[in-house]
Amino acid sequence: MATTIGLDIGSTAVRAAQVSTGRGLPKLERLGQVLLPAGAVRDGEIEDPEAVAEAIRTLWSTYKLKGKKVALGLANQQVVVRQMDLPSLPENELRESLDFQVQDTIPIPTDQAVLDFVVLDEYEGPEGEPLTRILLVAAQRTMVDSLVDVAQRAKLEPTLLDLDAFAVLRSMGGSEFIGGEGAELLIDVGGSVTNLIVHENGRPLFVRILLMGGDDITSTLTASLGLSFEQAEQLKAQHGYHDDPQDDVGTLISERATRFVDEIRGSIDYYHAQVEAIPVRRAMLAGGGSLLPRLADQLSDALGVEVTRGRPTAELETDKAPTAPGELDEAEPFLAVAIGLAMGAAE
Repeated sequence: MATTIGLDIGSTAVRAAQVSTGRGLPKLERLGQVLLPAGAVRDGEIEDPEAVAEAIRTLWSTYKLKGKKVALGLANQQVVVRQMDLPSLPENELRESLDFQVQDTIPIPTDQAVLDFVVLDEYEGPEGEPLTRILLVAAQRTMVDSLVDVAQRAKLEPTLLDLDAFAVLRSMGGSEFIGGEGAELLIDVGGSVTNLIVHENGRPLFVRILLMGGDDITSTLTASLGLSFEQAEQLKAQHGYHDDPQDDVGTLISERATRFVDEIRGSIDYYHAQVEAIPVRRAMLAGGGSLLPRLADQLSDALGVEVTRGRPTAELETDKAPTAPGELDEAEPFLAVAIGLAMGAAE
């Protein structure tokens, strides 16, 4: 039986999921979360490496995580995800020539980037030439190095570096969640970063990283009402997305949340405008920011599709996970990235 650990370094906390694989379903063995000091991670980028490393060390010691090898995820403005059509080559040759083939199409010099790709399709071009459609991922090397460095400071060994969006797809894009024709949209709303993934039966079609999340609403309340972060979070949970003009707090929340919803709708409109886009038929929410009351209803109205709550643990055995009644239910919205990273390390 193999054990893997996914480490999600978020904007407000570090989270880990330990998964064992063998016979039957993968099993969620342990999970944990440790909050980060304000500003230690900003918009998905590490600003205070030692504070993050200390939080990770506390995470390992508090929750008795077994193992030092970890899968890490990334999602920030230093990452570019782009669909491209390239001449067909064997995968090893495509990988070797990738720097040359994409150097004029990404905003990062290829000698300063870490590149990877997912093959989406093989097809013939207008002249009958064989082409390969890929989803290219390019990440600024210095940002990747900072992520690896902070894990090593915590005495861990990174063995896999993955896009947060792909981790979310792995944990929430199983066959249980989509049926029939069409594509599904996964929305993972973090504190300051939101991942959008459109997929068809697990095959990624479109990825967008938005530097927006639940903390934008909290910051609006703290700035407008002079509240502490904790007080603003409580009000946000109490009022939610509200259209009552007599409710000043609800109005502040709704105005900021409407901009967030509009940004998601604009992203999906952009996806649908692409040639051969498969229409989105339903959507699924995860992430701490997704807990805003009535956010799912507003997204459903804006996108014109059903929006439901995601369950990253749906295809895992969880009998050895947290034992307190209801603890896993409360934690689950925050676990999509960590679980997906652990599952990826097990592949």
